[in-house]
Formats: sequence, C-alpha cells, structure tokens
Amino acid sequence: MSNKRFITIFLTILLGGLIFIGAANFLVDPIFHYHAPLNKISYTMDDERYQNNGIMKHFDYDCIITGTSMVENTKASLVDSLFDVKSVKTCFMGGSYREISENIRVGLKNNPKVKLVIRATDVFDLISDADKHPSTDPNSTFEYPFYITDDNLINDVEYLLNKSLLSDTVKAVTNTLKGVPGTDFDNYMYWQDMYTFGRDVVLRSYVREQKHAENTPLTEEEEKIVRTNIEKNIISLAGDYPEVTFIVWIPPYSMAYYDTENMRGKLLKDMEAVEIELGMLSEVSNIEAYCFMDRTDWILNLDRYKDVQHYDAAMNDEIMNAIAKGEGRITKDNIHEYMEGVRKLYLEFDYDSIYE
Repeated sequence: MSNKRFITIFLTILLGGLIFIGAANFLVDPIFHYHAPLNKISYTMDDERYQNNGIMKHFDYDCIITGTSMVENTKASLVDSLFDVKSVKTCFMGGSYREISENIRVGLKNNPKVKLVIRATDVFDLISDADKHPSTDPNSTFEYPFYITDDNLINDVEYLLNKSLLSDTVKAVTNTLKGVPGTDFDNYMYWQDMYTFGRDVVLRSYVREQKHAENTPLTEEEEKIVRTNIEKNIISLAGDYPEVTFIVWIPPYSMAYYDTENMRGKLLKDMEAVEIELGMLSEVSNIEAYCFMDRTDWILNLDRYKDVQHYDAAMNDEIMNAIAKGEGRITKDNIHEYMEGVRKLYLEFDYDSIYE
C-alpha cells in the first residue's frame, strides 16, 4: 500500500470517527445543550456546572429550586406537592451569588412559564463581591465550561468532540438498554447517603481557634459590598421579572459554624449582613424572605449535621414544609424584633458549651 493511500484511508477513518462522536453527542446530548432529554433515554445527571444551563433552557418546568450544596438534598417532588408546581433543581456546590443568579436568569429568559423561584442564600458568601464567579476566582476548585454557557457556536466543537461527554452518551444508551432509570430531580446531586452525621463528626471537621478575636461591626465598605451583592444578584432579578415570586431563605448553619465566626471576630459582621439582606428583601413586593437562624431545635442539634454547615436531608424537607406554612417569614413588620432575638441568641451564646 502506498503512503498516499494509507494517509487517505487513515484520514477518512479519523474523519468518520469524529463525525460519529459529534453526531452521537448531538443526538443524545447528555448535558442538554441542544435539546430536552429524549424520551425513554436514561440520562444520568451528576454534573451541575455542565448540565444546569441546559436544564434551564430545555426542560419543562414552572419552578426553579436553587442554591449551593445546602439545597442539593431538597426533593423536587416535595416542592411540587407543597407549592403545586413542576420544579427543576439546579444547585451549584460552592456557588457564588452571581453564578446562581446568572443561571436563574437563563431559566427566566428561556421559560416564560416560570412562576416561582425558591433560592437559598448562604451567609458565608454574603460579604462578597457581587461579581465573584468560579471562572475568575483564583481560589475556586470548580471547572467552569464557558463553551457551554456562551453563545459562540464555534466553541461547540469542544462539546461535540469531547471524549468525556461521549462517555456520558454511551452511559445513557447503555443504561437505557439495561433498564437502569435516569436521574430525577429528587436525586440530582443528592449526597445524604455519602456522609456520616453526628456531633463527633462535626467537632472533628474543624479546628477551633485558640484565641477569641474581638467582634467588630461591618465597615462602610463591607456594608456597601453586602448591599451591592443583594441588589445586583437578587433584587434586580425580582425587578426584571415582577410576575415571578421569589422565595429567598437563609440556611440554618449549626451553632458550631458561628462559634468559628465568633472566635475569628466575624460574628457581629454576619449578624449585620443578615439584617441588611433581610431588610432589603422585605421591601420588594415579589420577594418572600425566610430565615431559620432562630431554630435552636435545628442549629443546636449537631447530630443532624455532617460538618459545621451541612444538615441532613430530613432538615431540607422540614425547611420546605416550614416555608409552605409561612413559618420563618421575615417582613417589614417583624424584622427588627426577629433580628433582635437572633443577635441576642448568637452574641450571648455560651459557645464553650458545644464542647462539653
């Protein structure tokens, strides 16, 4: 065989292989970049930053459940029954306010049927730059696939010819043939069964500061950062979509988390930042604000946590049920009384008792 003929055959096979990979990834589309999931195909959903954008664009829903890992154990089926909706869950582990807001905006832009957004806002990221994003954060460990979220069709080559995504395509087809069910939104990124919970586990998950730093209030610059973060990433969305109801709630971290903040001298800042957030949210007519920092039956029971922040899946259920009943609702009429009680609880709490 001549070299020319060999090269021709080789290039033909190579081109055919690339066309096959691209066609398979396009047809099955394991991250829903081009279309909704195909009927009767068993899709595996296990990668938020690759799949959430497509979920927002192509799935059938009228409710968005979102937040960080604090929300990942939330059952969409429970939300559906409590609020009479058809929901999708698009969380971002370690996500910033901006990252989550941008994903919500994709959903609202592409799906005019959305009537409800249920979103958790974490205290740990409240005093953060409004433009903070994993793609630009040098401390972020999360890969961010711009070729999926931008509108540049040329970048799609990186998706269509992606060997890793071809593996997802093959997995979807194989699971279908084996009768393995696809992932539903109750189980999408559900992590309850992956961890051990309990007081001893929580106390081993961090090292307590040896010295107690003096708690100081927010500086003027920090207060501005908080207000800009809330305005840019939450309130602006509500303003742009006045027909949508936004339920925004603050997750109940364990008291051990606030022990860490207290020892570092950041506890008063947290209290002030939370009050600013709740105050701003309570002024917007289509935002319902909820806070559960006063639920001592939750935050003091370390047996329900796997670390200082993350609670068990049952608490996710309890939170959704509480919101559906209007429990924990913060309004202009009760915010000052509520925050007075929260400040007293956290600033006067005997944190040494956690270790007894």
